[in-house]
Amino acid sequence: MRVKLCVSALLCASACLVVSSCIKLDDPPKDVNAASKDVDSPLMKALTPATTTATKEGLAAAIVIDTSGSMDRRAAKGNNIPKITYARAAANDIVAQFARYADDHKGETVLLAIYEFSARDDQERCREVVPMSPPNRDKARTAIAQLRADGGTPIGDAMIKAKLALDATGLARKHLLVVTDGENTNGYDPDEVAVAINKRPETERPSLYFVAFDVDAKIFEPVKKAGGLIMSAASGKELNDTLDMLLRGKILIEK
Repeated sequence: MRVKLCVSALLCASACLVVSSCIKLDDPPKDVNAASKDVDSPLMKALTPATTTATKEGLAAAIVIDTSGSMDRRAAKGNNIPKITYARAAANDIVAQFARYADDHKGETVLLAIYEFSARDDQERCREVVPMSPPNRDKARTAIAQLRADGGTPIGDAMIKAKLALDATGLARKHLLVVTDGENTNGYDPDEVAVAINKRPETERPSLYFVAFDVDAKIFEPVKKAGGLIMSAASGKELNDTLDMLLRGKILIEK
């Protein structure tokens, strides 16, 4: 069941452009919970689109993939392949599925963007990998191959960037998919961002999905309570299966 921020139970190319550069987000104020309730708070201001775009029919998805340092480790369940390798493969598969859907729905606008997120001294916390555009397998494959794991885990900041990219499309069906293997370590907490997004106008609320990759999904229980759909993946195979389930059952569906 979907609520524009998705309700319960069901990577890592609109799964985060009309907006071409990553926004720079400062660390949140100490009382983030209070800030999320305040329409004039830094968080609510960060979630406000720069311009208003008329809503039109179509599908847009933003995929945000964790590229923090822990993604260079092996999953507890599975073989010795680093998690970032599985994330690259999953991202390519997402693009391929979107491309097939677009080919089968020529009359429908279909846009996809992929972002990576990690906190690094020399880079923005959220970085564009594949710009919001019709899915293109070849261009995406080259960009996705450059993903590397290093740095902290700014999940909430990545959600903000993805949400704004989706807003800019003006499309009616908007999906935000987060793939991460750890808890938030930098910037806004994902649960606070989820709550704040739910307070935005209905046209600004994407369906929200989290895939907890090699990490206990219970840490994202507050996101679930805010309307997100949380799923687990303990291995590379489970990551592929889970993402396939989301795409086929929630995102790339007939309307």
